[in-house]
Amino acid sequence: MKPTKPISRYSRATIQGTNNLLFQTHKILLLRREFHHRQPIRKPVRTPSPINANLPPAYLHLRKVFDDQKYFNNFNKPSTTESIFDSSPRTGLFKNEYLSSPNGLVEFSKTSLVKAKALVQEMLREVRTNHGKLIYIKKMDQLSDIICRVIDVAEFIRVVHPSSKWVNAAQETHEIMYEFMNQLNINVDLYAYLRDILNDKYIRNELTEEEIKVGEYLKQDFERSGIHMDPETRNNFVAITQEISLLGSQFNNEISSLESYWCEITEDEFNQIEDPMLKQEIQRYQYRHMHRKPGVVVIPLAEHLPFSLLNSCSIESIRKKLWVALHSSPKDQILRLNRFVEYRALLSRMLGYKSFAHYQLEHKMAKNPENVVTFLSNLQKSLKSTGVLEELSQLYKYRDQSKDESSSISSPENIINEIKPWDRDYLLNKLQQKQHAEPPSENISEYFSVGTIIAGLSKLFESLYGVSLVPQATLSGETWDQQQVRKLQVIENSTNKTLGYLYLDFWSDKVLPSHFTICCSRKLNTDIETESIESMEKLVQLDEDYQLPIISLICNFSNRKNSIIGRFAGVDNCKPTLLSLDQVDTIFHEMGHAMHSMLGRTQLHNLSGTRCATDFVELPSVLMEYFSKDPRVICQIGRHYESNSLLPKELLSQSHKQRIMLNNCENFMQSKMAMLDQVLHNEDTVKNLPKGLDTFDSTKIYHELENKLEVFADEYSTWHGKFPHLFSYGAVYYSYLLDRAIAEKIWQGLFSEDPWSKEAGTKYRESILKWGGTRDPWECLADALGQEELKKGDAKAMEIIGQSAHL
Repeated sequence: MKPTKPISRYSRATIQGTNNLLFQTHKILLLRREFHHRQPIRKPVRTPSPINANLPPAYLHLRKVFDDQKYFNNFNKPSTTESIFDSSPRTGLFKNEYLSSPNGLVEFSKTSLVKAKALVQEMLREVRTNHGKLIYIKKMDQLSDIICRVIDVAEFIRVVHPSSKWVNAAQETHEIMYEFMNQLNINVDLYAYLRDILNDKYIRNELTEEEIKVGEYLKQDFERSGIHMDPETRNNFVAITQEISLLGSQFNNEISSLESYWCEITEDEFNQIEDPMLKQEIQRYQYRHMHRKPGVVVIPLAEHLPFSLLNSCSIESIRKKLWVALHSSPKDQILRLNRFVEYRALLSRMLGYKSFAHYQLEHKMAKNPENVVTFLSNLQKSLKSTGVLEELSQLYKYRDQSKDESSSISSPENIINEIKPWDRDYLLNKLQQKQHAEPPSENISEYFSVGTIIAGLSKLFESLYGVSLVPQATLSGETWDQQQVRKLQVIENSTNKTLGYLYLDFWSDKVLPSHFTICCSRKLNTDIETESIESMEKLVQLDEDYQLPIISLICNFSNRKNSIIGRFAGVDNCKPTLLSLDQVDTIFHEMGHAMHSMLGRTQLHNLSGTRCATDFVELPSVLMEYFSKDPRVICQIGRHYESNSLLPKELLSQSHKQRIMLNNCENFMQSKMAMLDQVLHNEDTVKNLPKGLDTFDSTKIYHELENKLEVFADEYSTWHGKFPHLFSYGAVYYSYLLDRAIAEKIWQGLFSEDPWSKEAGTKYRESILKWGGTRDPWECLADALGQEELKKGDAKAMEIIGQSAHL
């Protein structure tokens, strides 16, 4: 039984960033940046006009709810105005009546714990009867829902809520529920009865396919927790699992740490720096360094200085020293990585698997690490021979000619090996300056207010799925910030039924763009009388006897110099938040997850919405990025926040040219990271165990792989200690690239001719989105693409998906 983890665009390796300390966390080669020109943008003369009255009222309303704080305050006023004389209704977070205070959250966890324990006793008491066997899986799913409902909201509060009291209560709640969940995962009686029910062909014939699927899923969870082991071995297994969790937590906490926070260069190197402003800034830092050495100049590895040098300094030796220093992890961090990788290998051996990768992939789309390595190798071969070489050749033209005047380097192999990772930003900066001397005719962000994008997405979803986004006023206490959070009701237009609710905060101070599942969809167990509508409507939001999904999308689009939204809004200033192209992509991406949750309506919660195979869950979100990049979509959605004119295609084309130009190289780097994830968790690590737990060397493996794969090869740093997904996505990091390849197939097969097609949207919804995790992903793809050979999900299917992929 596992809670739903927050799905984050950033956590799936589509990192976007600028030249800041994010470089310390993720490989500098992979950051996607917008190039900002020094020339001022030439703004056309405009005559401000109100939003076009000819547009549909529902569109205008939705847009203004997000863009006009005063309008939103008036819309939300009945539930936000409070005084000692006010009797406006109050509730708790997400309309859970317990969650009106931090103490209420703790009480919610304790009450849920009592319900869960009582349900366990009831299940074990009744399972001896035929009826008890028939409803056992339904009750197991209900038990899982009780636990996950608490853990998921606690995790959300811990990450998002601005109040430290709420965060502390969430931490206490998390510990209470996780302790009980771990006890359930090793409850031999619960497992034995579930196994016997699934093995009883007479009982199995009376169960629905969904019930069987959930039963098998829960049975796998038990078995992967060492349930079949003898008590002593199981205790050791649990202890190792807990140690891995502790090491992983420490590993993630130290992701941004460096081996040193100063980089030393020689005085001769310093004197060669061309920019006098940078030299002055470096000189000021010399007096702050406690251990100055003669003939040595130090550069702080913080703020903008090292990144400015990486972008503009022509002295390669300086760039190399800075790059290596920025990507070197503390020795203790590498030891933590070595240890949890070794412990994972030990656990997989205890469970009878060849490696941790085999353990992780057994029930994923890829099925085994051999298929993953084949997919990644084919992808790398394709990228390297075409797009990567072309992009590197463009950079190669701007290398320092003086260092290589004696030779003529032109072969692909030499070009690849000649450009080093510390050259990447320097050469790209020169290329961008050369190719894009002229800025766009106007600022494209003025066509992308938050409200315009949300209203445009509602229009797109209505065209594709017959679904609309409708703003709802919130009750007092329903959100964590009454001034910032907007609530949307997702409605099926043909039936006017509610599919679920979205709580959106685009102005968070705490959270990078993320998708949180607060509550999964499921049918209440009113038919077996273990739940009632009256009691459940105090905890969740319902449509008759159906528990509706509650999703929260959080983004960090705050820009208080230019945007007056939320609790910082002035009375008279209602300027909306304006977005970059990358931020528009982010909203589309996260809304892809949200619609998967809304449309993946199942009877049982364990397989609803995004609770599908890990290497399939990113498909809906990645596919939405194809829509956000298509001029036929974005030029119909983007409208100027003042004049309301549609986004000109010429401006979109100009602005696309300003974006990152090394997409093939970045995809190749993603494939290198995914390959490292596989190599660290493969059979060789298990074979190394007899040598002792202190003999594993992840740095040697990392450097050998970098040398083998060549492109921007890193043979000097310990960057792998800054790769958080080695812990959180152990052996499954390939998922993002696989889903990009799948998304391309879906786009070409269904939407490339008409991205607004109702027929294509219906096909996609019926073949993929509506199933959640109840149907094998390969069957979903075979149906969507009309390719029967995909149903097997074997090596041939992986080959088909990888063929001619243009990620």
